[in-house]
Amino acid sequence: MASAGSGDGEPEFQIAPMIDVLLVLLVFFVAITSAEVLKVDKNLTLPVSPNAKERDPEMAKNELAINVRWDEATNKGVLVVDDKIYDTWEDLVPYLEGRNEYNQKERQQSIRVVVRGDKNLPASEIQRIMNVIGMAGIADIAFASSNR
Repeated sequence: MASAGSGDGEPEFQIAPMIDVLLVLLVFFVAITSAEVLKVDKNLTLPVSPNAKERDPEMAKNELAINVRWDEATNKGVLVVDDKIYDTWEDLVPYLEGRNEYNQKERQQSIRVVVRGDKNLPASEIQRIMNVIGMAGIADIAFASSNR
């Protein structure tokens, strides 16, 4: 049987299937990256620390980010968790308890809360959010900073 090639016996390289595979991989990586980028609060400026360590990817599986930014107009901290703004910070306690219980049941590990506080945020607001996290029974708290 003769192939539909050039006739010199060399196989033809099919580029269309290769492009299909590459496009599927591209869509996959864009979707994963977009989900991670959505967690970043653009209105928040992290404090700078030259000794900041990179985030451990293994620990990231059990982390929950809490964004606390400073609102100059109201002179108050604004609490944002999973794109939801909490006016009354104590309303966050049941959500944290639920996430912690789920994590303990599914992964046999308590959740780690990462507080991403604005660089202009007063220490009293950091103390306030730590009290809320403590009321939820979570003891593993970390703070985010930037190294630049």
